[in-house]
Amino acid sequence: MKTEHIEIREDSRASLSQLPHARKLPCDTCPGRSLGVCSPLDDLRLAHLLALGGRRHWAKREFIYRAGDPMQMIYKIITGIVVESRMLYDGRRQIVGIRTTGDLCGYPENRGRYLFSGEALTEVEACAFDKRKFDALVAGHVDMACALADDTSRKLERASENLTVMGQLISTERVAHFVVEIGELNASRQIDTDPLKLHLTRQEIGDYLGLTLETVSRSFTRLRHLRILALVGTDAVAILDRKRLHALAHTSRSA
Repeated sequence: MKTEHIEIREDSRASLSQLPHARKLPCDTCPGRSLGVCSPLDDLRLAHLLALGGRRHWAKREFIYRAGDPMQMIYKIITGIVVESRMLYDGRRQIVGIRTTGDLCGYPENRGRYLFSGEALTEVEACAFDKRKFDALVAGHVDMACALADDTSRKLERASENLTVMGQLISTERVAHFVVEIGELNASRQIDTDPLKLHLTRQEIGDYLGLTLETVSRSFTRLRHLRILALVGTDAVAILDRKRLHALAHTSRSA
């Protein structure tokens, strides 16, 4: 993991007020600038937020944080994809969330420790914020607190939907729903979706959907035979029939 510290002093808000207005911030070119907790902030408060940590980089398959470790930092993803997961007592893993550009990860906490592990599925760049200082900043800014609440609400909504998927849909329907979810996630962040890179292995898709590796593979084969998807290499698909895919996934957004 590489760390790039932002050279902005955090002595006080008074010192930040003396920053030249023309000074450029890294946020000016960040694809997540208008997303999440950063969206309501002006340049002065963005500089304050940046002063809580710095930009960090992780290689593909590197762990950013692990469940049970003391929670010191939270992260906002600039580029890349992170999966959050927990290990069961018997060694199986449950993936609970897929995070990408603009998403916060590393929370919620469990008594001051990370509740989930975060692994970089791709190369990842993120802003890291000291948890204690971040909480203090949010407490002093209502609009930032609202943005954080919205982020949490979206995560809860997605988790609730995933519970329904695992509880009610059969295996092929679950895989179809997963493909729709990844497609919408990428499209919302202006990430190329043709072909649609899934990034997760078949085993990891199973860990996310509550299926075995073999069942996931059979489901992709069935979707291919139905001419709904075409498999592109080992980690991408081309969507051949979007309407039928959404119908199978039990989602209404077929356009």
